[in-house]
Amino acid sequence: MSSSYTAGSSTKNFGWNESYEKLHLAIRKGFSAGLSPMPRDTWRERSEIGDSDLELIPLNYFLYSVPRPKDTFVMVDRLVERATASYDDDFAKLSLFTFNLAMSGTWPRSKWPDGRVAGWANEFFRTIAGKNGEWNHGAQIEGALRSFIKDRIDAEASTKRKIFTNYRYMLVSAGALLDGRLQKLNLMTNWPIYATQLFWDRQIFAGGLQRSSGQKEFEAAFFNHEVHKLLGCGLEQGRAFVRGAYRDYFGKALEQRFQQLEKLRGPIAA
Repeated sequence: MSSSYTAGSSTKNFGWNESYEKLHLAIRKGFSAGLSPMPRDTWRERSEIGDSDLELIPLNYFLYSVPRPKDTFVMVDRLVERATASYDDDFAKLSLFTFNLAMSGTWPRSKWPDGRVAGWANEFFRTIAGKNGEWNHGAQIEGALRSFIKDRIDAEASTKRKIFTNYRYMLVSAGALLDGRLQKLNLMTNWPIYATQLFWDRQIFAGGLQRSSGQKEFEAAFFNHEVHKLLGCGLEQGRAFVRGAYRDYFGKALEQRFQQLEKLRGPIAA
């Protein structure tokens, strides 16, 4: 029998307004003091969202948290780094990918110790929207999404409607949905490379990839998690993204991720 999912804060209206600019600004403000891991409560204060419920949307769905004995820290990854640049459509697509990736780490009293806060979105795109390897571009997807949420999320009917409405806004805001039909995203820009590297960031934070891991292990992780389906591409194009992403990632960027984890073993200034 298929497992069900917990609703979480995806019922909250983050005020997308067909844009991820609010998320972009919140992440940028949250890391305004520098690109280094910081306590979750510090990030909440610096984000200037000013609503304890809405603050959980970036924290629980888009950012990555690592617990330590004295605090839980928000990590720096490709999404955070991208938020330091100006907002554009690539950031919107990268943000949707991050939500669908459903790898958010964990924190005290989390209902999702596996980090899959948006696990339902991940499953939907891997098994329904991308069941043939690539997105079913042009397909009427709203009905399938509504049915999936109804069947797989454990919540009241009114809550399920809110989840559907908010997620629909997210899809439209990233250019993935138009008039109820799934759209082919532009894969000829930088966001698929950033998305691939973001996935590797979080695999490193979770302990799934090590310093000794090579390109073979990085590629295996990519396909084992069916990341190509979240990008909306087939296997061959996925391999091309892996090659391009690894060339840019191996070295300084890769080392920086491991250094973040090492710093967490000692005191970190907020």
